[in-house]
Amino acid sequence: MSKTSTDNDFLHRSHNYFVGLYHRNVKFIIFSTAIFFIAVIIGGLLGYFLPRSVENFLMTIVKSDQLLAREHGITTYTILTHNLQSLFITFLGGVVGVVTFITIFLNGFIYGSFLGYLGSSHVTSTTLGPLSPTLFIIYTVPHGIFEISGFIIAGAGGFRLTKIIYNLLKSQDSVSDHYWEFKDAMALFIIAIVLIVIAAIIEANYTLPLGNYITHLH
Repeated sequence: MSKTSTDNDFLHRSHNYFVGLYHRNVKFIIFSTAIFFIAVIIGGLLGYFLPRSVENFLMTIVKSDQLLAREHGITTYTILTHNLQSLFITFLGGVVGVVTFITIFLNGFIYGSFLGYLGSSHVTSTTLGPLSPTLFIIYTVPHGIFEISGFIIAGAGGFRLTKIIYNLLKSQDSVSDHYWEFKDAMALFIIAIVLIVIAAIIEANYTLPLGNYITHLH
């Protein structure tokens, strides 16, 4: 068998596996995605119409990030370490379900709150500096696409764990009876980790230069 045939066979099997993984877990992925974007909308509305209600919350997050940057610098390692902690909580929180729900919702709410707060006509000055919703998007989208996708997929894996635990508690099944479900949950988590690694690399090395380049074009 030629190398080309072997490569084609590997690609075909890989494609079939990921398509199957998606179809088996599409409900969890949709649920996780819905939670995130509903939270973005709620956060955006609250930040826009009641900016003072979220201001202290957002400033606490900003100060925490600034302290982390001062102490450890903005590197791929520090960003990755910080995000992986949240990712593990999101995934393993599926053991009790509600933890995964809260972490996904909170991530979406924070993103939406920043957008709404920065765009609010009721905010005349901010300790965040000369930021606008447009600038916020420019400086978060390059890595955010991968980061948000990672958390959503980790959430889907967490909800898969929730269903496994639920099925085990209501039936007489053994853990081995749900082996393929555990395998799916772990596959989703591994994909999420890969996305978070990509996000950390982009955020530490490319987001700022790319953002500066885009803003200087206008």
